[in-house]
Amino acid sequence: MGLREFIDEFADGDHETSLSIVNSEQPPMVARMLDSLFEGQPVAVDEVARVLSESDVVQLRRDGRVVAESEFGDVRDSILAVNSDLYITGTRPLGDVDTPAVVRDLEGTRFRVRGYPAGTKGKLLLIEISRYIEAMALRHGSGELHTGFQRLSRIVDERGTERAYERLADTDLDVHVYGVGDTDPLESRALTVHNEDVPEIRCGWFVVFVPPPESEAVGAALVAITEDDVEWDGVWTIDTARARRVATYLGAEYGQN
Repeated sequence: MGLREFIDEFADGDHETSLSIVNSEQPPMVARMLDSLFEGQPVAVDEVARVLSESDVVQLRRDGRVVAESEFGDVRDSILAVNSDLYITGTRPLGDVDTPAVVRDLEGTRFRVRGYPAGTKGKLLLIEISRYIEAMALRHGSGELHTGFQRLSRIVDERGTERAYERLADTDLDVHVYGVGDTDPLESRALTVHNEDVPEIRCGWFVVFVPPPESEAVGAALVAITEDDVEWDGVWTIDTARARRVATYLGAEYGQN
């Protein structure tokens, strides 16, 4: 079992998934941005007018059934009108992350996204969910958090990431970080560092939160893999048992240190 196999297992390709913009009050450009975000992905986007429905909302549908709903303005502000610099620079602190339900509940949908400048903003979906899971861990303040950075230098090179992991390390969480490269800048931090120069760690992007066994909190995991550092193949799941399996695999494969 490896990260690739977890992606294959967690991806649910048996459902038809769509986002409906209902009674939009946003400029037409915002609807086009949402459509562009999911271009080439297994998520259809349409715009509808319904007399007896709320105005300016986005509905997530699976097999035609509404499973989540968010204000269109919230989707705009959290995903469409931002770029990755918002998190890299720390402009949006981890405590302010508020992922819309229609994005969060796309769990099980397999995304193949390309980052800037090779593609559009699709990679932002994975960035947003990464921060969502980190924020879950921060709010709970205990349990385990396992994060794959590919290059360990990202933890200190990206000011927003550095601040986020300073806050996470200042809790009762057991925080594990994985990647390759110089570990010296991390020695003074309350992090368990796994410097593993193997393909899965060099090419793996994962954020896994597992609450303590006695907790009623819910765990979650994002797992993605790249072959060329341009296109990412990934999925996320909000499920404690699945998140624990990924964490157990990482511990068995790369040690608890």
